[in-house]
Amino acid sequence: MINQASCDRRIPVLVLALLATPTSLSANSTTTVIPGLARDLGITVADATWTATAFGWAVVIGTPVTAGLLRARGTRTAVLVNAALVLLGTLLVAVAPVLPVLLAGRAAQAAGGGGLVTLAIGLAGTTRRTGAVTAGIGLVGAFGPLAGSTLSEISWRLPLCLSLVALLAVPVVLSRVPAHRGQDDATPVDPLGIMLVLGLVSALVLIPRFPPQALVASVVASILLARHIRWHADGFVPQPLLRSRAFLASASVACALSTSYFALLYTVPRLLDHHWPAEQIGVATLIALAVGSMASLLFTRYTSRLGVSPGRATLLTAGAIAVALPVTGWPPAYAAATAFAVFAATAGMAWYAPRAGRDTPERHRATALSLFTLCYQLGGAFGPAVATLVIV
Repeated sequence: MINQASCDRRIPVLVLALLATPTSLSANSTTTVIPGLARDLGITVADATWTATAFGWAVVIGTPVTAGLLRARGTRTAVLVNAALVLLGTLLVAVAPVLPVLLAGRAAQAAGGGGLVTLAIGLAGTTRRTGAVTAGIGLVGAFGPLAGSTLSEISWRLPLCLSLVALLAVPVVLSRVPAHRGQDDATPVDPLGIMLVLGLVSALVLIPRFPPQALVASVVASILLARHIRWHADGFVPQPLLRSRAFLASASVACALSTSYFALLYTVPRLLDHHWPAEQIGVATLIALAVGSMASLLFTRYTSRLGVSPGRATLLTAGAIAVALPVTGWPPAYAAATAFAVFAATAGMAWYAPRAGRDTPERHRATALSLFTLCYQLGGAFGPAVATLVIV
């Protein structure tokens, strides 16, 4: 975890939320602008959906890149690089005349935005503050489709530029983190390890698009990464992390809860198509996501009163209920499943994040949090793939 003691002054949690939430808002607005985007650029709707794929891929990629920057150059440089990516990507999106330029812009936006999310969670420091950030991500993201449909009346490019709002928080963050690199100065940089992680993550994210090829690439990348970790104990993926029960449990649960959330986010509207009109589905989804996010905020605010076992049981139970509710076949239960899923995912992210690096050496804790966040974000890639299997 990014050491709070290294900050000149504690960063207000609303600033951290502002740093993190525009990425989810921009991501969730994509689906509503695809038809207009396709018409304007003269491409098919199928080709236009690559804007969503590129964004999802690059958000995940941004996390290991940011982890490498943190180890090599510290928090200040990581903030500046990610902010520059968001700015560059937004400029490309605003003027892109063809799809390849638009994809490059969305990828740059997402990589920077994913890095800013990682930094915001690391700088939060406590479960309560992390909970405010993750609940904000869920709550603001819930308004993505509405923002997309509203702003696209003016131009389809506007919703795709919402990531730029995060830059309003950057000056405050920079004023409250040290200019020096801090305690991680002696941590070795592992370029090959970073590249292998990027390769593995890219292959995993592309499984829904290219199943056979991506599966083979995932296996090859996993083998190469395992061999690399074996010979580089303090590399980008340190061996102590893989021996840590706290890290493995936290990362596994976060990935599972995130996967179920994103799977339901894509599945529930399709299930409701047979029962409710589109307007009612949109309103129900918005309410469910808002209720679940607010519940997450309250849970993380008062979780210290519950204790470890009740807190863990609450999260796992909510995740199980979210998966079980659609089996009932009752339309209101479908919508309720989304509320339980977003609660379990966002509250689980906040609850497990401070515990991920608890029993690892101090020099590896920032890396532990970054890789934990990566596991959570992978759910955004796995969830839609699961949804596709369920719907089919």
